Amino acid sequence: MSIRFVHMADTHLGAGGFGNKLSKNGINQREEDICKAFSNAVEKTLELKPDFVIHAGDLFHMVRPTNRIINIAIIEILRLTRAGIPVIIISGNHDAPKQRSVGHVLSIFENLDNVFPVYKSKYEVVKMQDVSVCCLPHCLTPEILQEQFEHVRPELPGLNILVAHGVAAGVEKFSMAEISEEEIPSSVMGAGFDYVALGHYHKYTKVQEGIFYAGSTERLSFGELGEEKGILEVEIPGPSTKFYPLPIREMIELQTIDARGMDYDQLEKKIVSTLEPEDLTEKIVRLKITNLTEALYNNLPVRDIKSRTSGAFFFKLIAEREEARAVHLEESMKFGRLLDEFKAYLENRPIPNLDRKKIMDIAEKYFAELEE
Repeated sequence: MSIRFVHMADTHLGAGGFGNKLSKNGINQREEDICKAFSNAVEKTLELKPDFVIHAGDLFHMVRPTNRIINIAIIEILRLTRAGIPVIIISGNHDAPKQRSVGHVLSIFENLDNVFPVYKSKYEVVKMQDVSVCCLPHCLTPEILQEQFEHVRPELPGLNILVAHGVAAGVEKFSMAEISEEEIPSSVMGAGFDYVALGHYHKYTKVQEGIFYAGSTERLSFGELGEEKGILEVEIPGPSTKFYPLPIREMIELQTIDARGMDYDQLEKKIVSTLEPEDLTEKIVRLKITNLTEALYNNLPVRDIKSRTSGAFFFKLIAEREEARAVHLEESMKFGRLLDEFKAYLENRPIPNLDRKKIMDIAEKYFAELEE
């Protein structure tokens, strides 16, 4: 007998970021984007009609989500259970409290039929037909987590799925560089499970045969540029898997501008030629300009750039100074160096009808007098 289920993770309901634009409902638009991605994930799951759904942690972005966000989560999960699709959810590092006295937001799902929240800092096994879903939630302390590892093993006979939220041990790229993240040893993941459903790392990834990160359902940072977001359909025994991308807001990075050797006019033309052909409408956009002289750095045409990118949902400009021009304080105090800097500054000032040669002649005279 084969079992088919959906593996999703890291929906991060309640997260925002990328500016403070409000939707027509007066809500942070990115917060709504992230909720919409979860709704789309549920919609796709309903189309697939799996035997059950596994959510591998970080349903919520925070320990205390707002009432509105909790309500959205309940509505979407009820869409699944009312269609006869049970849902198993484990806690992740984002929605797990640091103190027991706070209580856990996932406890609200204990009041819903066919929803199985696992969040009490202990290993639990949920039975789904002839499948044992072995759940290792985010734990309150590393010591508790180590204790729980001792209990993790397949339930025989039958099919077994391990669900965990954390870093697959020994692979640095799976870390999200978060203080509270936990590491899942290879000995635990490789203990003979038919499938291992992981959460925490936001990129859909096959760790090794039968061990997968589903990835997040929306992009939460520029570190996720170029990554598709979606859900994973899994069939066991096998396992066989299929990834379904979700429609989400576009995030793009424009071609980096290397300003080495450019004057102001050349840089301005390059910025225009980079931005002009792009349709940035409602996209999250990043542009990097490197190797800027101090003069160019201080006189970037920021107003023009803002005007040309006004249609973007969010625009981030990264301007990096030319490393070769970085100098120590004592060097910057030398008059010859100051004269060079003043010359570069003058050459790149966008002032019409400026007699730069005349000003430089005067400057050289003054600097010569100072050196005397």
